[in-house]
Amino acid sequence: SLASMLNSASTIFTMDVYKRVFNPQASQRNLVWLGRGMTLLFVVAACLAAPILDDPRYGGVFQFIQQFQGYIWPGVVAAFVIALLVPRAPGAAGVTALVGGPIIYGLFQFLTPLNKAGAPVIHFLIQVLLTFVILCGLMLAITWFAPLKEPKRLPVREEMAVANSKTAAVMG
Repeated sequence: SLASMLNSASTIFTMDVYKRVFNPQASQRNLVWLGRGMTLLFVVAACLAAPILDDPRYGGVFQFIQQFQGYIWPGVVAAFVIALLVPRAPGAAGVTALVGGPIIYGLFQFLTPLNKAGAPVIHFLIQVLLTFVILCGLMLAITWFAPLKEPKRLPVREEMAVANSKTAAVMG
């Protein structure tokens, strides 16, 4: 889990940020060394952050990570679900989910009152659910007022064989 997270983080930075934005002509050797360096940097940053996350108000590292993911996944899941279920949803609806997700969840995180023990009165998983529901509602409203004229269709790739073979069916 840790190795895959570090690999993903360094790959995202190296390929999606550095290569696309700063140096599109970067050699493979340069990208590999940058990825290794970023992995080391991420490990050092995590080691520096670990003692801070030991604070009881965060509820431990695992809960902190779960709570932080609430900034990301409600928008991503809402964008995918609505795009799959509502073929006339415009791109603006997806952008609204991806941009609005962190904003709405952040408002829940910072505006939810705390109980006497210092915990939010609305658990973060409920905040994630409410964020998801609000985003789906916003996406459906955008689709209601500005639907695509024609539903999006995935391209059909004729050069790919999609028929099942008898061997695959038997082995499956």
